[in-house]
Amino acid sequence: MTYLYTPHGHNAAKVRRVMTEMRRLGAPEIRVVDCGDHYYAIEGVHRLAAAARLGVAPKLIVLDQDDELDLSTLDVDLIEPPEGGITAGELVAQLTSMSGCYAIADDGRLSLVFNGGGIPDEEE
Repeated sequence: MTYLYTPHGHNAAKVRRVMTEMRRLGAPEIRVVDCGDHYYAIEGVHRLAAAARLGVAPKLIVLDQDDELDLSTLDVDLIEPPEGGITAGELVAQLTSMSGCYAIADDGRLSLVFNGGGIPDEEE
């Protein structure tokens, strides 16, 4: 089983809004970093939760740890923002809370293992 960690938990109300949009637009693309024994999402926490609830397999764009990232394309708050570029691995090192986790099935569908950050995961 492969696992996908997220930098924070999700908010159920926002997930419901994203689910409405996802029903119209289809499966999302989410950038993740290959960390060897797991993936780490660098975006799309609420899109991942919505996909899991809808039974939709998101398209995971898998980055290597040494891939350069453009921080302007990400909504992240870093402890130590770099002067220049940052690699995917360096970003993951700053986002290591791993407070959310999904199991990825063979067909690409997600199932929630835990939603961290103290945010309740209300069922519909």
